[in-house]
Amino acid sequence: MIISRRALACAAALSCLVSQPAHAGDASLGDLVITRAWSRATPGGAKVAGGYLTIENKGKTPERLKAAATALAAKTEIHEMAVTDGVMTMRPIEGGIVIAPGGSVQLMPGSGHLMLVGLNAALRQGDQVPVTLSFERAGDVKVTLDVQAVGAQAPEFSPRAEAAKPETIAAAAEDDESFFTHLHAERAMANVTVTPGRAGPVEIAIQLEDANELPLSANSVAVTLGNPEHGVAPITARAERIGHDQWRVKMAAPLSGRWSLGLAIGLGTSDLGASDTVNVVSPILLR
Repeated sequence: MIISRRALACAAALSCLVSQPAHAGDASLGDLVITRAWSRATPGGAKVAGGYLTIENKGKTPERLKAAATALAAKTEIHEMAVTDGVMTMRPIEGGIVIAPGGSVQLMPGSGHLMLVGLNAALRQGDQVPVTLSFERAGDVKVTLDVQAVGAQAPEFSPRAEAAKPETIAAAAEDDESFFTHLHAERAMANVTVTPGRAGPVEIAIQLEDANELPLSANSVAVTLGNPEHGVAPITARAERIGHDQWRVKMAAPLSGRWSLGLAIGLGTSDLGASDTVNVVSPILLR
């Protein structure tokens, strides 16, 4: 279940043996220090969420993050991201992440991250999600992800001083130029990159996956972009196939702020002859 801020505050007040951390999500065990643990609020019906944090290894031997888990999701994976022909792809990291002695690793949007798959409840801004990180040497460490707003690029709380500059895993484009989101339905998933991540003409790149995170070939992909908060009626355009599982379309998003992006993924026809289409919708945030 999601732990409320009030419950966590009460628990902290009752404990006099542990010094107050810089933030509720901070944790430490042995030579490891975990800070800036956060996530994003999810729209209704979303089944996946990202988890982000910084891991610092103050010891003299390498450490490895092997796995992660939370009761809020069916499974939690450690993902890496790469850019191929302008399209971001996302895959689980085999063997986990190594944190070098005296170094640190930062999991962040558009880079390496935790992926909470099969959420059993929506994440709302202000929630805190308990997660257990499993390390090769240190064992299990419990942290909480502080849920920020939909589309947040960084947590609002101030990080404490870090001894080493974090290394990002498979970093995205310079200056966070693109906006990336992951859309999830029961039979299809989509990694969506909006470039640039600001108002104006944008190019939307889509990489499709099936429920097992394998490349998915579709017959068609229609993209709908709208901003009802500012009276911008939804506009739909057909994406062009550029690869087995990759599609691309150019559209206009003239205003900054939150937009609604929808995909209609045509998979062909069902056994009864009806059109077989998977529809997914997600907010995107443009600067």
